[in-house]
Amino acid sequence: MFFSIIIPTYNNSDFLKKAISSVENQTEKNYELIVIDNNSTDETSKIIQNCEVKNLIYEKINNSGIIAKSRNLGIKISKGDWLIFLDSDDLIYENKLYFLNKNLNNKFDLVCNAEKIINLDNNNVKIWRYGPLEVNMYKKMLINGNRFSTSASAIKKDFILKNKVFFNENKDFVTAEDYDFFLNLVNKGAKVKFFKKVLGDHLFYQGSQSSNFQLHKKAVEKVLKFHVFKVQKFTSKKDKLWKSLTWRFILMDFIKEFNDKKFINSIKILIILFYTAPIKISFFLIKKFKRLITYDN
Repeated sequence: MFFSIIIPTYNNSDFLKKAISSVENQTEKNYELIVIDNNSTDETSKIIQNCEVKNLIYEKINNSGIIAKSRNLGIKISKGDWLIFLDSDDLIYENKLYFLNKNLNNKFDLVCNAEKIINLDNNNVKIWRYGPLEVNMYKKMLINGNRFSTSASAIKKDFILKNKVFFNENKDFVTAEDYDFFLNLVNKGAKVKFFKKVLGDHLFYQGSQSSNFQLHKKAVEKVLKFHVFKVQKFTSKKDKLWKSLTWRFILMDFIKEFNDKKFINSIKILIILFYTAPIKISFFLIKKFKRLITYDN
């Protein structure tokens, strides 16, 4: 089994060095590393020159701030049976490819492992286990949110090519293009497996693209509108479906205020949530509680 590890990067050399080191340290060596560089002006080129990965492909691109273009180029030039999309500020543990090599088979098209989530701004550390796998996965993900992490997932290349599922390069989707990608994969019938094993670190910090709250919120809204009105076929009542999803944006406001320790504001928003979508917010809070009690150090 041959893996292609695709890392898009832009002026992120300090983190990139650690990401590449995590690839170099893999105990399983049957892989290629593809770095797609958005014309960085920092030390990225020097890091690549010192890289000890035998099968290394280094490409420069002008992606105009659309990371989907970099990932799609990686898919196009990859030779692996399975593709791993590793963000340049994340890393994988040395046993990840070994674990995947032992546990992947033809029953799966898309797998996702657990991750250690590290917030560099406040040193908060959590374990996130993704999923769960359910019937009507596309519908459940559209209504309740993404269940995958890009840096924790591996996708069978043949499935991507056969179903023509690539990252959407719509600029309005930036920071939520991964949500759209995974929605499309499960909508095309990808056979999914979630692993509970922690096989990587996923970093959050103020400078990360996904930390831009308003940008990300608008991108999620664009993705949801696109799928509700253009893609999904499980209901013809599209306006009603869209209205039922608006609680998600209130929830994003609640999470933002709570994480910023603005507790009075977060309580006010929580009251609105219980009034707007009492059942949905109750299930959300129960899920969060279960994550807390299954926390791993």
